[in-house]
Amino acid sequence: MTDRLGPVDVLVIEFPRGELRPEGFATLLDLVERDIIHVLDLEFVRRDAEGGVALVDLADAVAGSELAFLEGASSGLLDPDDVAFVGEVVEPGSLAGVLLFEHVWIMPLADAIEAGGARIVTSAHVDPLDLIAVLGDDD
Repeated sequence: MTDRLGPVDVLVIEFPRGELRPEGFATLLDLVERDIIHVLDLEFVRRDAEGGVALVDLADAVAGSELAFLEGASSGLLDPDDVAFVGEVVEPGSLAGVLLFEHVWIMPLADAIEAGGARIVTSAHVDPLDLIAVLGDDD
């Protein structure tokens, strides 16, 4: 593990009816290959019809070999509290992909800032829905 990381975010992607489809994952792979993001963890969580929540192995989440490149993306960073949170935000009968990723595109910018004698002291995630609400508020 490095002692330096870019900003880290988590995305919870809900797959209604529990069907994991490959659309979008090719783009994820492209972002990784172009050093825009680095996947720190990719886990799958299933919420059954009764509301029970459990981690699901990739092999159990994916039918076929279209997403075989995702093997090894799971690092086990999700803890039971994270799994419970995912269960609260997705609908019963759904499968969720939980993507923990680092924004590595910022590293050249950080290097340039540091070379100029400055430093990035913090970063924060802003929920896009909050921005949309503020920007759309004409009152």
